Amino acid sequence: MLLESRTAKEFLNEELARRLRDNSRYSLRAFARQLGLSPGELSEVLRGKRALSFRSTLRIAKSLGLNSAETRHLLQIAQTDKSRAVDPELLRPLDQAVRTQDLSVDMFRVVSDWYCFAILTLAETADFRWSAQWIAKRLGIAPSEARIALERLERVGLIERKGTQIKITPDYVITASGIPSEAIRSYHRQILTKAIESIDEQQISERELTGIGLAIDPKHLPAIRREISEFQDGLVAKYSKGKKTEVYYCETALFRLTRGGK
Repeated sequence: MLLESRTAKEFLNEELARRLRDNSRYSLRAFARQLGLSPGELSEVLRGKRALSFRSTLRIAKSLGLNSAETRHLLQIAQTDKSRAVDPELLRPLDQAVRTQDLSVDMFRVVSDWYCFAILTLAETADFRWSAQWIAKRLGIAPSEARIALERLERVGLIERKGTQIKITPDYVITASGIPSEAIRSYHRQILTKAIESIDEQQISERELTGIGLAIDPKHLPAIRREISEFQDGLVAKYSKGKKTEVYYCETALFRLTRGGK
């Protein structure tokens, strides 16, 4: 993950390795094309033979969809590779954005670990108990994971403790603004892995995994995203009522299958 990387070389090598794990046919040439670098230039960066320029670092951050905090970190470690500090004036706009977002390590972990949000949803069920052992059994995780997750949720203000009572913070909201993109990617990877596991572990009557392929004009994507969001909101409003006993997750995956072309 970017925020844990010490050098730009380390981060880019890890990102390339991740992509190769996801797609064995992925290549260094394809990675270089996305980053806006030549294959030779990227190869030298990955081998530690060349440091990234300030402009190249910004271009890479944009191409990977990094937010302000991640971009600032990448700039810092890229300039460290060149054995000099980043000009404070260049970072001033990023500093202002980072101060307004101020994402803590705890929040990063809350977003990255699927079971943190699952705990908040599980708390709505009829027989819920604020017990690490009980939560661990219901979600199929280790008691230590449940305990640490509860501590994180409390530290970032998503749950609050009043005496011996614990409850979810009223009207808590987490938006994508300021959340590292790697955290979001990690979260969705975990959720999709859980979906794959459900194929073998759950009866057909307990799950619904369907999909449809369609040929479209990409200009319609904003409208499609909006309709998917409205559908999800409507699903929650209609069925999150009455007695609740189980936690389900609805992951809607819209992605491009075709390659090449325009």
